[in-house]
Amino acid sequence: MFNQYRKYLLVAVVLVSVFVLSGCNVDHYDYPVHVEGYGFNWVQAIVGWLGDFLIFLTRITGGQYIVGLFLLTLIVRIVGWPIYSKSTAMSANMQLAQPDLNSLKEKYQNKKDEASQRMYQQEMMQIYKKYNINPLGCLLPFLQMPIFIAMYQVVRRLPLAAHPDRYVDTEKGIPDLSHTVEGINFEFLFMDFAADTPSTSNFDISQHWINILLALIVGLTMYFYQQYAMKRPNYLKNKNYPKTPQQIQSEKTMKFMTYFMVVMLTSIAFTNLGIAFYWIIGNLFQFVQTYVNRKKMQKKLEEA
Repeated sequence: MFNQYRKYLLVAVVLVSVFVLSGCNVDHYDYPVHVEGYGFNWVQAIVGWLGDFLIFLTRITGGQYIVGLFLLTLIVRIVGWPIYSKSTAMSANMQLAQPDLNSLKEKYQNKKDEASQRMYQQEMMQIYKKYNINPLGCLLPFLQMPIFIAMYQVVRRLPLAAHPDRYVDTEKGIPDLSHTVEGINFEFLFMDFAADTPSTSNFDISQHWINILLALIVGLTMYFYQQYAMKRPNYLKNKNYPKTPQQIQSEKTMKFMTYFMVVMLTSIAFTNLGIAFYWIIGNLFQFVQTYVNRKKMQKKLEEA
């Protein structure tokens, strides 16, 4: 039982850490990356480093912001690939181990005494060892959260430096940081990544139709990726494992959360072209990532 409580404790610690890393005060979202005095200092240092790297990538590739953003998105995703691969492998192993875990649960479902529960924990750990499952593996995806939160801030806030008049704060005397993005072109075709955020007061469909289009693409790519990710991979299609009521309820909850996230992120993408473009590239990358990992897992199981 101690291991179970320890797992819950670690999950709580990680969630609190992510909450802190996100910079609970969102006032700094209205100011460029290099403005001091907003958000947590050391978190903003990470945001500043990523912002400098984005500026560097943009300048060495000809000054087109969209190219720099595309490259930075790919780099961030590639760096996080090992964590994603381990998480995917852990999920596959859990599905393979599910029949044994269900049998074990049935074996001890009416045995609530301390000795039986201790034996239950020991046998469960043996199953985990057999299928190479780390009970703390569920925490792996959280390791990517700080960098994704920082990327969100960079993509949203860096273009603000192109228009100093939008973030003037007479009390703090915020300096003009337009020199940090000098020579960077934030416009590409019908997109202006430094444009004002659409709102009810300034919304004009003739100007913001591109926001609607990119937001819809974000929603569609995210929805179809989630459908693909939830589809049973080839190496598990012939394994008809019985599902417990808890698993069925968990799947329903996951589907609801998936639809909720699609709607929420589509709404956010509408407000910022950079965020929309960043998420589109990320969603398409995830398709490739999931496909490659599934092929590797299938080959590994066939060899085994």
